[in-house]
Amino acid sequence: MTKSVISHQFGPFSVVSMGLPGDHEGKTATRVFFVRGSEKIALIDSGLYGGLGALKQAFSDLDIERRDLDYLLLTHEHMDHVGNNGWLKAETGATIMGHRNRADRVADNMLNAKTIVHAFPEGEHFDLNAEYLDWMGPTEGPIDTFIAEGDVIDLGGGIELEVVEMMGHSMAEVGYFERSTRTLVIADPLLPTFNPVLYLYEDPHVMRGTFDKIERFLKERDVQTVLLAHDDAKSAAETQELVKDCRMRVNKVEESMVHHLKENPGISFAILRDKCCDDQDKVHEWRALVSIDASLKDMASKGLVEKRGDGWHYTG
Repeated sequence: MTKSVISHQFGPFSVVSMGLPGDHEGKTATRVFFVRGSEKIALIDSGLYGGLGALKQAFSDLDIERRDLDYLLLTHEHMDHVGNNGWLKAETGATIMGHRNRADRVADNMLNAKTIVHAFPEGEHFDLNAEYLDWMGPTEGPIDTFIAEGDVIDLGGGIELEVVEMMGHSMAEVGYFERSTRTLVIADPLLPTFNPVLYLYEDPHVMRGTFDKIERFLKERDVQTVLLAHDDAKSAAETQELVKDCRMRVNKVEESMVHHLKENPGISFAILRDKCCDDQDKVHEWRALVSIDASLKDMASKGLVEKRGDGWHYTG
């Protein structure tokens, strides 16, 4: 008898876990979430292409006909969350819903890869296929309907998913709050401590604002369970601790930056990235360039750093 790919079930939620390859192999996974109401069925994220077999089996394990899937709800545009969009659209006809900010990237795998992996000259030596293009299927599944803060997807029988914007890791990221069970589903605003890569954020100020928002939301909405794309389900109290840890890791990136900028006047962007990754024992890769660039821009706007020629100087 084939083992079920459904790792956990929480009320209307069924969780499918997909292991990640490359630097993440054996360390992290991405999760997608089926949500069943009395009238509609939704899937939160489509996962990565390497997990397509598990996704196919999940329909069978849950006794769901593919054409009965009504909605594919995206958290954000990154490769391990939209990898099976094209297959799902073709097989189910589901309406794909997501934030408008990165709709162009969801609709174009190559654009998606280039705009983040090759966002900077220092990252152009990274292979677009490894850990990006090959995490997405051969066909895209563009967003059909845009969603934003406060929108509600009604699945029937009292199962309602409220959209909660959670920008910072991606400037198009949302989570979903199921009101009847007080369950919050989030993807990458909170990353596990065992993540092998440097914390990815596009704007440190916005990222910290999202940490604040999650802390408030947990209390104000009496959240009972938090389902995470890259970690096990947590209670509100456990999630509060994870928020503190994530905040600390973002702070540590910037503390490392300031230290190395002071110690190495004129340090290059790539070397600054490497030193900050070494401080946290993280891989030297393209994600870290995004975070270092985001904090350099933030520091420059405050008059704390400036670029002279090809190097960066601390001026605070």
